Amino acid sequence: MLAKSVILKRMGETNIDILKFKGTPNFVVQKNTEKNFPIPSDKFLSMTAREMQVPITMLSWNMERLTKVLGETANNVDVAKILKRINEANLRLVTLAEDLLNVAKMQEGAFLVAKRPMQLVEVIRRALRSNEREALKRGVTVKWSADTSQIPLTVGDPERMHQVALNILSNAVKYTPRGGTVTVTIRKTNEIAPVNASVDINTRNVGGEYVLCSVEDTGIGIPKEEQKEVFTQFFRGRRAVASDEGGTGLGLFLVKKIIEQHEGAIWFTSREGYGTTFFFTVPVLNPYETSIKNINN
Repeated sequence: MLAKSVILKRMGETNIDILKFKGTPNFVVQKNTEKNFPIPSDKFLSMTAREMQVPITMLSWNMERLTKVLGETANNVDVAKILKRINEANLRLVTLAEDLLNVAKMQEGAFLVAKRPMQLVEVIRRALRSNEREALKRGVTVKWSADTSQIPLTVGDPERMHQVALNILSNAVKYTPRGGTVTVTIRKTNEIAPVNASVDINTRNVGGEYVLCSVEDTGIGIPKEEQKEVFTQFFRGRRAVASDEGGTGLGLFLVKKIIEQHEGAIWFTSREGYGTTFFFTVPVLNPYETSIKNINN
């Protein structure tokens, strides 16, 4: 699991960086210069992420085979615990590889968003279904409110927006204690974000109509002094780390970038010990933009 941040230390006059990961030795990587390391850092990240996918896929495949070979033995309490821990560790690696690859694609300009007419309600429903089992297992109640007849079509990439919704929802469920509640609301709005919201807004698109989605939880909350770091790379709050929940610290960084690519906005309110509410907006489909080419331009 990545530490709160990647720690880079200059070693004297040498071109050496130390990458420190929590619970692991230091990884020494030669700095990117034309003389000693001809591969650009973004390419190195991309290569690393792709190379990670091969052993992870093999591990997943062999886990399935092992479970089948064990048969009834896999139901033994001790064996089941071991298999569960291996599977959870593998899922963390899968998430890490996917997040690193997405960051690399962004750096390379290859993180594509294919905008088209989209019903955000259906995207959110899909993300809710994906979180049902986890919420049930953790004893968290998930509620949602949306008058579908009043929610217009939006402009966006359904797969990328599913990634956004899934990340925010899974975080809400993960950091809400048993007996808590996660409430999802979708509605139409005439502003990209409230005046008092801390957002980076593309000023050429602040007008118009939007669909607003909010995800409110009764979880651990985010300390005030950490809130400015929430959307930065590799950031994980002290309470999140202390909870021993897995995470790369890249999820919300990617979420923010995706929302910005959709010309929307994302922000949150939080109070430590009481919970957090994330909000995001995406533009309503302009009826005069009838072609995919116009939407993506």
